[in-house]
Amino acid sequence: MFRQNKLTIIAAICVGFFLGNIWDLPYKYSLKKYFVSEYGKHVFSCDNAMRQHLISKSLIVESPNDQTLTSLQSAELGLIECHYYDKFRKKLISLGLDDNDLAEMGLKAIESSKTDLNILVRQHEIIY
Repeated sequence: MFRQNKLTIIAAICVGFFLGNIWDLPYKYSLKKYFVSEYGKHVFSCDNAMRQHLISKSLIVESPNDQTLTSLQSAELGLIECHYYDKFRKKLISLGLDDNDLAEMGLKAIESSKTDLNILVRQHEIIY
């Protein structure tokens, strides 16, 4: 009888250890599925805002005038999108996702946009 109880306890510990190590897999999978679309929108909005800001800064260095200054100020205001992205990213991290999960979600957002590779390269290329 003692031997049977010992085996039951060992089996329960092994099952508990196994379940304890994999419980977060379905949890993270569900979080990623639920938030991938919203995260992708934040990624694209921030990316576009940063690109516009870089372009506006380059234009004002090249030809400083009122029009380029207004463009730069508008682009700086657009950087608020990066604040929203950062807040959302931190929310996902606090829910249990890590940088690899967020990187995967970003890649899935890019893939789902069905963007041609040449357009994607032009979008992310920084030209000085």
